[in-house]
Amino acid sequence: MKEWIDLRSDTVTRPTKPMCKAMARAEVGDDVYGEDPTVNKLQEKAAAIFGREAALFVPTGSMGNAICLKVLTQPGSEVICYSKSHVYNYELSSMAVISGLTPRVLEGPQGAPTPDQVEQAIHPGIYYLAPTGCISLENTANMAGGRIFPLERMREIVDLAHKHGIPVHLDGARIFNASVAQLAL
Repeated sequence: MKEWIDLRSDTVTRPTKPMCKAMARAEVGDDVYGEDPTVNKLQEKAAAIFGREAALFVPTGSMGNAICLKVLTQPGSEVICYSKSHVYNYELSSMAVISGLTPRVLEGPQGAPTPDQVEQAIHPGIYYLAPTGCISLENTANMAGGRIFPLERMREIVDLAHKHGIPVHLDGARIFNASVAQLAL
């Protein structure tokens, strides 16, 4: 009988028997001191795949999102995100609690706000308005039926963000699903 892996969320995924065997056989070490060869190899591979100088393994996507939003923003700023995004709906208000951020939620066709919607949501640099600290995108859009964020639209939003000096965060919990779907288009 073939085993299936449930990829809806990092909270429901259960390792298969072969995965358990691989974990049991894995060479391990202290990751705090950079001595875990398996974690080091995973981080090096992720950095290479995404064309970055380094990557960091964290045990959950929610933790990764919280770290990214904290690093990219300042307390008291806003995060522009899709109204049904994971960072807004399913992370226990961590952007507010951990980073002191306020979400500015947008609707969007098929889980992907348009560049015009994002442009209109960016606050001008007026002292009495919370500054836009970050634009958070999600690919695939979990609560929009797993739809991929159209690559061209994403590029336009990233260009817009760069024009305004605003960092962009990508919740890429299903980024490999998105890349396979993008190739099929």
